[in-house]
Amino acid sequence: MPEPSVLSPPSVTEGVVAVIGHRDGDIDEGRVVAFDRESGERLWDHDFGRPTGLLAAGGSVYAGEKLGAGRGRVRVFDAKSGSHRWSQTVGNIGSAMAIAGDTLYAANGTLAALATDDGAVRWEQSAVDGVGFTVVIAPQDQLFADERAVYYGDDEGVLAMAPEDGSLRWAWRPDRWDWADVGPIPAGDSVYAGGGGDIAMLDAADGSLRWRTSFGAGAQVVGVHERGSTVLVAEGTDEPPSDTFGTLYELAVRDGSERYEVRFDSPVERTASTDEAFVVGTRAGRIRWSRGASFFHPFETTLSADGYLLGAAGTQAFAQTVEGTLWALSPDS
Repeated sequence: MPEPSVLSPPSVTEGVVAVIGHRDGDIDEGRVVAFDRESGERLWDHDFGRPTGLLAAGGSVYAGEKLGAGRGRVRVFDAKSGSHRWSQTVGNIGSAMAIAGDTLYAANGTLAALATDDGAVRWEQSAVDGVGFTVVIAPQDQLFADERAVYYGDDEGVLAMAPEDGSLRWAWRPDRWDWADVGPIPAGDSVYAGGGGDIAMLDAADGSLRWRTSFGAGAQVVGVHERGSTVLVAEGTDEPPSDTFGTLYELAVRDGSERYEVRFDSPVERTASTDEAFVVGTRAGRIRWSRGASFFHPFETTLSADGYLLGAAGTQAFAQTVEGTLWALSPDS
């Protein structure tokens, strides 16, 4: 297993789990590896330069590679065979990637829209409405896309851009906002964004604020998951030695009011969200599956690892550890 060198967790498509990282202790020597989701059989691997990002979707594996001088390359492989499909050079280093329809969006320096079938550049924006596209905190969480818009979050708030040309649809720029550590994540007719100790729910059509909930000083939102009338929010509080802990909150979708909470002994640092489950992982390696904190008896396990990245597909979770192990984790059926 390559050692994680970027905040790109394992990603899954069509029964294949892909991971990315560096090899031989050198961050400029990257490797992407694919495994069978059920058996763990190693299917293929490819070596290249400095890795920057990873996304598996639609039967393909997309890997970002830094080329220098703020430029990068997106390399695309068939998920099952590992055969090379195409490569495209862009004016960013491809730390964050998202797919909607037949378009791949890649960001960190610029925002580029590429055709998924051949990599043709449809458009590339260096800035929109005065905002650049620097990905600093959460490469997999600052950029999302759906059929309506491309969403980007930073220290000023949230932008929504037109998929056809990258022009601005709307902008939400509050007076007080930390980096968008989580989201903007579209869900139905809403968009969620988490910055610092706050979670905000925006209207997907115009970006207007529906509600905003704060979890207090020292809190850090690290994951959000909407399920019906409930939204689950995971956060970590890190003010040692006496106030280091994590919390999973259950909020009402209609107004953000708190319904329930579950406390962990160490901060939540990783989350993974699918239609079937919300998986949270603490700094101490405690992994918990939740469908709703107040009405679902959770499944849990613990990893004996100093650090890990967390991905998910269906109800399964996949943890890539700094020791070089990939764990496939499943709740008790």
